[in-house]
Amino acid sequence: MPAVNSSAWTDPDRFLTDPDDVAAVLRDPHFTVSQLTAHLDEIVARGGPRFPHLEAMARHAFAFQSGEPHLAARRATAPFFAAPALAAWTPVAELAIAAALASLETSRFPDLMRDYCEAAFLDFIRAFCGCPGGADDRVLDLIRLANETTRPMLSLKALGRIDAALGELLDHLSTAPVPGLEPGLVSFPAFLGRRADRLADPEAAPYIALSALVGSHTVAQSLALALHGMLLGDLGAWQAAARPGWTDTGLDRAISLYPSTLTLVRIAGDGARIGGCPCHKGETAVMDVVGANAALRRRVPDGSAHLSFGAGRHKCPGAPLSRMFLARAIPALARRFPRLALHRDGVRFHVTPLVQYPVALPVTRDARSRRLTGRMVEIRDLDEARAIVNDDATWSPPRMEPYLETLAERSGRDLGLARLVARNAMFFMSGPRHAAIRRAVADSLGGNRLACWQPLIEAETRTALTRLASVPAPDLIADYAEPLFRGIAGPVLGLAPVDPERFDALAPILQDVLEPWLPIRELDRLQEVIGEILAGLGLPATEGLPSTPLLTRLMEEDLPETDPEDLRALVLVMYGASFNMAHTLGNILHHLLSLPPEDRRDAADPAWIDAELEGLISLCASPKYIYRMARGPARIGEIEIRTDETLRLQLLSIDRGIGTGNLAFGHGLHRCVGAALSKRMLRTALPALFARFPGLALRPQRHRYLDMTQTVALATLPCRLGPSGKDRP
Repeated sequence: MPAVNSSAWTDPDRFLTDPDDVAAVLRDPHFTVSQLTAHLDEIVARGGPRFPHLEAMARHAFAFQSGEPHLAARRATAPFFAAPALAAWTPVAELAIAAALASLETSRFPDLMRDYCEAAFLDFIRAFCGCPGGADDRVLDLIRLANETTRPMLSLKALGRIDAALGELLDHLSTAPVPGLEPGLVSFPAFLGRRADRLADPEAAPYIALSALVGSHTVAQSLALALHGMLLGDLGAWQAAARPGWTDTGLDRAISLYPSTLTLVRIAGDGARIGGCPCHKGETAVMDVVGANAALRRRVPDGSAHLSFGAGRHKCPGAPLSRMFLARAIPALARRFPRLALHRDGVRFHVTPLVQYPVALPVTRDARSRRLTGRMVEIRDLDEARAIVNDDATWSPPRMEPYLETLAERSGRDLGLARLVARNAMFFMSGPRHAAIRRAVADSLGGNRLACWQPLIEAETRTALTRLASVPAPDLIADYAEPLFRGIAGPVLGLAPVDPERFDALAPILQDVLEPWLPIRELDRLQEVIGEILAGLGLPATEGLPSTPLLTRLMEEDLPETDPEDLRALVLVMYGASFNMAHTLGNILHHLLSLPPEDRRDAADPAWIDAELEGLISLCASPKYIYRMARGPARIGEIEIRTDETLRLQLLSIDRGIGTGNLAFGHGLHRCVGAALSKRMLRTALPALFARFPGLALRPQRHRYLDMTQTVALATLPCRLGPSGKDRP
């Protein structure tokens, strides 16, 4: 029987998604699992090395066995993994979960995968699988590495590492009684030792135990993926997991929605058929678990029917274990941390053609405000944040001009361009000049003034859709969100660079203006870029535009203490801040396409987008923080604030679970003047994209975030445009 090679995954449109077909293949004896033995034998036949532990796993592990040895092993081990037997292990799991919660509570940089999912898993699985030896970090590394065994066509170097990991883990397994366990509880190796005579090969017992230890990491993977999905969504849904009865109503749906298994693979033998059609011997059938689960939810919406654990003779034997563990771990975490918030730009995934799971899940544990440093307090509470942004008498924007004047004087540096920017950045302004400029900008960018720009927004949307359809490897950031932003923001604001290509290369650096208190080295870099951009700006173009650009209008105004150089700097800073239009659009697209298909089925309907927009913005808006400074001594809750101390309003926690009334665009005197333009673009671009490409889908976890301190921004968002398998029209 041949081994599977990676070409089986090149065409996702050939994957089986019909759940009836998937279940039939998984139960059909004419289809078998991939034979790792064939790959290892071929290596040896070509003069390559032997891998003794992998060879033994290929013969004895559930994932690779077939025929009578596989059935004998399943029968021998079934009582240990049955739900009644697992009930006796529930207190052990609960103790492990409690210990992990305590670890998460005290972690300086809390991460759900490291401090909770894997911590609880390892504590439990050491007892369950009889693995008392080795340091925790080392054992986890070995288990993760050994999990790669199922990947197709591994290199000799990779096989060697896996073989060594299996050998080291095997040395840690023990049939001895596990200290601290209740009398009558025995580990899996000890259980197998008592039933070795029921196996086709009694020598298989250690490797069956080893395969259970390695394979059980899917418990941590599934838990982490479920938590990731739940925390990306509505706060109310997360808090519902803490309520009694959630396990009865929500567990199966979570398992259906968030399977760590992406695909299952079987190889056709003689007489194999799919949906009545014959298959060639050796043909590979790749089954899309995520797609099959989505189809089953259309039949059974509560998610109770799913294929996350497979089906048939090779259904995951650890399914009851996963259910038991997740049924306790998810509600326990939701009860302890009801305001848990996920830093989505810090999430990292491990993805292969077969599996996906997070390897990093950084979080904020609660919404309590706290002092970060001697000069900065972080605000996480919504009521406190609203009071701050509405109280301009007590809290001012960061006072950057005086700071830069002092810095220039002490350093002897010329910071003239930085001061020009700080003087004209509206998020640093205050007082009568700010009010006058704000009124003038609102005359162009206010919600009721933008209707004249709608033809441009629609035309640029059509152009971006055409671009997206024309590229061989479409990316929703590079090929949709960013070109759309440039095509709208530049004309509306009135920026007309002499060299557009050079301008587009430099302009992203303008986003650094959003961060106050930059060090001198960063200010030098920023000044150089701003100087080049300002020198390369021409007069605002008006020909062919549906209305007068902002810069042209402002030039016609008599604004206090403001000259043409100020106005160009003001509009340039607004353009830098307007990158958040593209970032927020990208974040919303990632969010919507990460939802179950049934939860986004109306995304092509402008009315649905309009109704959901505030909620989407509260979850996905790109700004991370709003800054304020104390004009005098003040107090927030139990925290004393001194004059000139900085408040950092953390929007992730503040806006969690808030729809209308969120602070994504700020509030009051310093509400973002570009908010109406951003929303108009989103209302146009989102439904247009889903209407043009109803089969739009992400390439699983292939996205990447920019490393930005002030903004949540995707660098890439690779996608597939539809079910045809062709990303070109």
